[in-house]
Amino acid sequence: MPGTGLMQPQAEQTTQHNEILDAFRDALAPNSGSQTLEDRLQALTQAQRDMLLNTAKMVKLAMEFKVTAGNYSMGYADLLAQMYARMDIAKRQLIAELLDETAPLQFVPQSDRSSQVDTAISLYNNPEMQIAPEEPQQTNANFLEQLTQSESSGDRNAEITIADGRRFVGALQFGDARLQDYKAATGSSFTQDEFKANSTLQDKVAAWHIADIDKTIDGLGLDTDGYDRDGLRAVAHLGGKGGMRKFVQSAGKYNPSDELGTSLQDYYDKFAS
Repeated sequence: MPGTGLMQPQAEQTTQHNEILDAFRDALAPNSGSQTLEDRLQALTQAQRDMLLNTAKMVKLAMEFKVTAGNYSMGYADLLAQMYARMDIAKRQLIAELLDETAPLQFVPQSDRSSQVDTAISLYNNPEMQIAPEEPQQTNANFLEQLTQSESSGDRNAEITIADGRRFVGALQFGDARLQDYKAATGSSFTQDEFKANSTLQDKVAAWHIADIDKTIDGLGLDTDGYDRDGLRAVAHLGGKGGMRKFVQSAGKYNPSDELGTSLQDYYDKFAS
């Protein structure tokens, strides 16, 4: 992310801390810079707000125990990371901001600043923490390789025609409908046969395809708690973004199968870490 100064040495620790926080907001919650905390809370469903409130209450109670015991080593963000390490960092950030706003601490946390910076950088560089990466063919190489092997055994010339006449071609077995999505998004023009014959184009469409799916996953917000991202990517590849959304929002009850008998849950289980 150019201009964030994430990896640049700073004259003062406060400046460094602020720029790292800004970089996190840009990468993990790109709309937060233009939205107030109230706006972001208002955008959530009632169920999501209830989950946020319950988590915030638990963290606030844990912080009160720490303070009573004379432990002033961490703020809300660090405590959230300790208590809910598997929670998406963007959600933890929202809860920390909510607590800082409604129950501000009366002390400055004593945790080591350099340790916080190292942790922030390591989290930022973790591909699982990136939102809609521009080059998923690099950051999601293992997933794409596994998906390609599952779809075509790596054969870029693979092709199948199903009972209703639709063709699926290439290493990732794209149908014409998904290729139309790509052409509409990028202004490109090509036929399904041209796509099948062009390995470079197949790579470009694959990269866009995963990034586009990631945007849909991120748009589901708190609904994706507890789900594996690669598993959801696989569900969206098999059942479309709308199918993946229904799968999540129904807690897996929406679970159709393709003509070969492979269900959304089958694909989720196959690709989830």
